[in-house]
Amino acid sequence: MLMIGYSLETIDLPLLRRQVEDKLCELGHLEPHQFPLTQREVVRRGATCGLYFCLHGPRSVKLTAIADLKTQSLVYYGVDGVRCETVPMENLTRAAA
Repeated sequence: MLMIGYSLETIDLPLLRRQVEDKLCELGHLEPHQFPLTQREVVRRGATCGLYFCLHGPRSVKLTAIADLKTQSLVYYGVDGVRCETVPMENLTRAAA
């Protein structure tokens, strides 16, 4: 089945959160699962088009990522706010019930 883009109904959010948290911790040289990770929906024209993640590290350090549901990619930003890496979102669909 060809998917044009992910939606919040088809994506495995806990798996996505773990993947994003692990990568942000790697980029910031932080110990995984020690700092809070917040997430917000990115809305365009009334529809959710992505998710914004922010890892709140020590000393006001913030690392961010955007999950673009249309292009099916994850964009990671470093502590300086500069784009570090863009990777495809893979194997994040929810198992069929």
